[in-house]
Amino acid sequence: MNKTYANVIPNTFFVTKGSGESDLELHAGSYHMALYDAGISDFNIMVYSSVLPATAHLATMDEIDLPPFGSEMKTIMSVSHGFQDEFVSAGIVYAWMYKDENFDEKVGGLVCEVSGRYRIEELESRLIRVINDLHRKTYSQYYLGELNFVTEGITIEKRYGTALASLCFVDFKMPEAPEKTGE
Repeated sequence: MNKTYANVIPNTFFVTKGSGESDLELHAGSYHMALYDAGISDFNIMVYSSVLPATAHLATMDEIDLPPFGSEMKTIMSVSHGFQDEFVSAGIVYAWMYKDENFDEKVGGLVCEVSGRYRIEELESRLIRVINDLHRKTYSQYYLGELNFVTEGITIEKRYGTALASLCFVDFKMPEAPEKTGE
């Protein structure tokens, strides 16, 4: 008999950032070099949307065992590409949400991404506006905790350049699905 599993739940994550340049190519050049700079070039990047389960927890890259070479790395990522002499930046902001003003019971987390040609101060300001707007419009029944930023910027000297900031999941909980009755 086969087991049925419910949706996987992200468990452990780390944050990272990187930038890269290339005279040859964007995706196989500066983007790959930005992944390399961020320490995640050995993986096939899969992009998630922007929520965290309450049970997820942050670790540093030194505290975890990275998945094997060539495996999938599920991420919430901000990426900005540009050309020579441009400044590009990418950033994420994440915060936990709580049921009450005492911040006792965590509900989950929000992650927002912004990318473009913003100076880092302007990027952080936009990230604050975006997460506050998202919280107000969709989760105002919860209290938003401390904001955490990951930002990267680069003035491009070669033909192509990329900046990225990422929250990366390294393991998942896999609950069994409840048995269906009446089948």
